[in-house]
Amino acid sequence: MRVLLVKPASAAIDFGLAPFFQTEPLGLQYVAAALRASGHTPTVVDLRFDRRGLRKILESSQPEVVGISAVHILDADATRALVSEVKAFDRKIAVVVGGHAIAMYPAALAGCPDVDAIALSEGELAMPAICEALRKRRPLDTVAGLLVPDGMSGLTSTGDVSEQLSLEAIALPDRNAVARYQHNYCCLNYMPVWTMETARGCRHRCKFCSVWQFHGRSQRYHAIDAVRADFGATGPNVFVVDDTFWTGSERSADLADALLSTHTRKNWLLVQSRLDTVVEHPELAERWRPLARNFDVFFGFEAPTSRGLRSLHKGADVGKTVEAVRIARKLGFGVTGNFIIDPDYTEEDFQVLWAFLREQELARVGFTILTPLPGTVYFESMRDRLEVGDWNQFDLHHLLWQPRLPVRRFFELYCETWRRSVLYLQGQKKWWHWMPQVRLRDIPRLARILARTQRLMDPEHYLARSAIREGSRDGAASEIRPRPFAMEPPGRPAGVPCAHPHDE
Repeated sequence: MRVLLVKPASAAIDFGLAPFFQTEPLGLQYVAAALRASGHTPTVVDLRFDRRGLRKILESSQPEVVGISAVHILDADATRALVSEVKAFDRKIAVVVGGHAIAMYPAALAGCPDVDAIALSEGELAMPAICEALRKRRPLDTVAGLLVPDGMSGLTSTGDVSEQLSLEAIALPDRNAVARYQHNYCCLNYMPVWTMETARGCRHRCKFCSVWQFHGRSQRYHAIDAVRADFGATGPNVFVVDDTFWTGSERSADLADALLSTHTRKNWLLVQSRLDTVVEHPELAERWRPLARNFDVFFGFEAPTSRGLRSLHKGADVGKTVEAVRIARKLGFGVTGNFIIDPDYTEEDFQVLWAFLREQELARVGFTILTPLPGTVYFESMRDRLEVGDWNQFDLHHLLWQPRLPVRRFFELYCETWRRSVLYLQGQKKWWHWMPQVRLRDIPRLARILARTQRLMDPEHYLARSAIREGSRDGAASEIRPRPFAMEPPGRPAGVPCAHPHDE
């Protein structure tokens, strides 16, 4: 089968820090490799950077199947439009939608009648099985792990997949699949950037996060030999997208030794880890450090107090934050991360955060607004309070209900918080400080990105885009009322992980 795999271009891609983090669709590269191993012919297109337009792409590739990856709820509206465009081109093309967001909350596509299937199992399992069924002219309801139209404007489950995907058995991602776009992929001031994966899943249960629900609090690992091969196949700047790096200490040590035994070293590595993991296993961080000249650790700082961390179900106290930062810096890591701003913040809460940033000398950080992601337990608990039903506002930079403070004052303080970050070009870090790690030809693009991020410091930018207006605490006076959330179609089968989440 000829298969076109599509990464959508979200309408919200230019808000917040999105311009600074545009990474390759690694999940689609894994799916492409699985399809190729099964005898099919995949093509991957990244519509964020492909200027041909979908119709021309369809004309040139002539696919029999189109798979669309919706890894964030921000992709929902773009996915709907793509489904319609594919069917307008040729109704005989089978359209399959997968990815983290849609697998977690398929109701986001309710009322989109042209979808032939929603994949609930991981893409490396789902897409080859779908293509094989179509090749043999079997109906898609014979393929497990899908939602398919029930003939009455609804969706029905095709049942559980028989077994969980073994990461040790899957093919390496198809690195050639996105080679034409590689120069566009960036993280902060590093460009181009490659992404790779050594593990999937998380055993923790942070309130705001969908990863642990997505994987049923499990964690699985790629074979060490496969990781070593992929490490050699990536370029000089690499973002390791594992949800909780250095988890599984013995295996992590073995993997470090395997990579160190090669001659491959990177210019820059970025990993995501928990603060308590670094405190409990500093020897792992030390063992990994020689693998790159510049090595950054992204921490989920989330809150500057133990009370705030408990409210987010982080399972750690602020003392671990302080100690992890100290250890990471001592070992020569760059420390970066994110704090979550609760709409319930008071002026005093902002002051406490600012004091913590100053005391710990944290400037390479970002700040997102607490957002209940669809499909999570937190989303269900907040459903009645949400005042916004526009998925494009679920980008972690919009208010979705009335804050404790007046709306304008909240955004003024939020923007003042951003001014304490290195992105504020009128602060301590100027334009020229960003340039040493950037190739000469990429400087104009970095300059454009930095210019766009200055809007993070402007309250009017947020107020102009916000659906929440000044009103009472319960939102009764809000000018914008929510659109109803779609009724739930059958959810993914219990215990079945969804399609690969790490395209963003």
